[in-house]
Amino acid sequence: MGLFLPALYLGGVLMSLPAGWLTDRLGVRLTLALGQALTGAMVVLASLTSSLPLLLACLVVGGFGFSAGNPATGKAVIEWFPPRERGVAMGIKQTGLTLGGIGAALALPPLALALGWRDALALAGASSLVCAIVVAIAYRTPVGGGGAPPAAWPRLAELGGFLRRPGVLVLFGCGLALSMAQSSLLAYLVLYAKESFAISAVAAGQLLALAQAGGTASRLAWGWISDRFFGGRRRPGVVVTALLGAAAYVAFALGPSLPGPLIAVLVLVAGAGAFGWVGLYFALVAEIGGARYAGLLTGVAVAFAWSGVLVGPPLYGLALEATGSYAPPWLGLAAMAVLVAAALARLQPLVQRGAS
Repeated sequence: MGLFLPALYLGGVLMSLPAGWLTDRLGVRLTLALGQALTGAMVVLASLTSSLPLLLACLVVGGFGFSAGNPATGKAVIEWFPPRERGVAMGIKQTGLTLGGIGAALALPPLALALGWRDALALAGASSLVCAIVVAIAYRTPVGGGGAPPAAWPRLAELGGFLRRPGVLVLFGCGLALSMAQSSLLAYLVLYAKESFAISAVAAGQLLALAQAGGTASRLAWGWISDRFFGGRRRPGVVVTALLGAAAYVAFALGPSLPGPLIAVLVLVAGAGAFGWVGLYFALVAEIGGARYAGLLTGVAVAFAWSGVLVGPPLYGLALEATGSYAPPWLGLAAMAVLVAAALARLQPLVQRGAS
């Protein structure tokens, strides 16, 4: 079971760049519908196989479709919303992933107990197929928002023009680092809380839910703040959320010596820092690409971010096993978050604010 999610994300990393390119070539509706359909079909097939290698192969291919979600929805935000509204729009978009996770966490375990894990997995795949049909029927491109003629379609070779900009590479690297911190918090917060504070698994799970709630609120709040008070600039919010996360990770390194009343507050702050940057990050990446390249650049950003999801928790676990203490991995995440904040604060502007 522990291999299921990594297999899906591995497929997403492998396909994220082509998925971004396809989004710019084919448009939001077709790319998103095809991606949802492929993911749903592969998850249903995975539920039917009795071979673990074949099941994992289905999930990797399903990840190919999963990779289309971020580039397509990011491009949709660029097409539908003016710059002064994109922060909130992207925050709402990214919150959808969190709400979907909460819904799955509430629905799938009871279904698995009642029907078996295979039927529960098949129902999850079927829901993706239904979403594909809804997108294909209901989504509409705004007038003037897409439909570029073939001569204007982006080419993969044009990606080099962006990758030769040091600031863009720094931004992608920061996405990798912040994703490592985010996924490590998700993977280890429950275990850390149980072992450090001698609380039950239920109470530790509630702390994880609190962290996700803080992240959801932070995504929405910072999207609104960047639109309303920073003139559409996204980097200040990413810098602040990185520093919030760093402060919480340093406090976590204190372990059992933390005052009990502060634990919930620190978890809330950690969630705001670990999850709050995502909408701003993808809004900035899409704005760098503009309407023509939003999908392509978002695909690259997804590859970096999801690579962080794959490597962050294992590295945290290695540090924990090597030292026998939670302090070194938490301090490592804090140092990484501070470096991200410093690097982003020093960058020159990446987007011409007069352009879309």
